[in-house]
Amino acid sequence: MELPASFLNGKVLKRSLPVIAGPPPPDAPMLKRLRLRQGELAHFWNGEEPIHYIAFLELRDGAIRGNHYHRHKREFVYVISGELLLSVADTESSQRDSLILRAGDLGSIDTGIAHRYQVNQPGQAVEFSTVTFNPADLYPWQFDDC
Repeated sequence: MELPASFLNGKVLKRSLPVIAGPPPPDAPMLKRLRLRQGELAHFWNGEEPIHYIAFLELRDGAIRGNHYHRHKREFVYVISGELLLSVADTESSQRDSLILRAGDLGSIDTGIAHRYQVNQPGQAVEFSTVTFNPADLYPWQFDDC
């Protein structure tokens, strides 16, 4: 399986899940997309920590979401369909980067990393975390080009 792409010194990761047609072989990676005759089944989380927060994201063309960071909540986003430009900034070092997330991509964003999703192509995504959502852990961040 392809190693995840690393951004901001490993504080943001992008993994493109492999696509397997039909039932998976015994040596298939744990995180994967299965193309079955019943439809796609994506395994995008298999961790020791339970999921405490999950949200559905409708990705409307041209919309921007985020412009914030969290001190306690590490976020994951799995893109079901569409395309996002994920802009990230380390709030301590001010180091910045951006990456494209497409259908089948799983992104993880560490605490202290400001993030913004700009929708390039409409679609759907799932956002989740092993930490519960707390509105007090939402800190605004303005990216320079907004």
